[in-house]
Amino acid sequence: MNRRVLLGIAGWLAVAAAATTAGVAAIDVLEEGITGKNVRPLDDEAVRRALSDAGTTPPRPAPTPTAAPSPSSIGGVTKSLAAGGGTVTARCEGGRVTIVAATPYQGFRTDGIDRGPAASASLTFKSSDTEYAVAVTCANGTPAAHAARDDGHRGRHGGRGRG
Repeated sequence: MNRRVLLGIAGWLAVAAAATTAGVAAIDVLEEGITGKNVRPLDDEAVRRALSDAGTTPPRPAPTPTAAPSPSSIGGVTKSLAAGGGTVTARCEGGRVTIVAATPYQGFRTDGIDRGPAASASLTFKSSDTEYAVAVTCANGTPAAHAARDDGHRGRHGGRGRG
């Protein structure tokens, strides 16, 4: 029985080696068909020569992009602030605030955005049962958010008393 086990293992190894060799050969054939044996990358000069041989002028190098001035370099301060049901990104410049973006948390939506620029900008984050009134102002030239929660108990009856 030991002899049978050894022959089985030897046979399995021979089949595995043949399969691996066939797989490597297939990949080699496919690679040659896709890329070819003599494919090599071209440098800039070779691209220019190939384009001039084809009668096409090479493209001019793209201009180097210049960085936009950062908010602090043009006199303003931009800041993201957590405020009740979301995040408010605001910018203060010259004592006036502007809401740049408002991102509600999951389950909330924005409502009534007054973006500014003004002494105070505002918005509301609302969910099905909670509301946050958010006022954004400039405090010493930096945006500051003030959120007041309204859980919907006030005004639930439309401001009318029960009768």
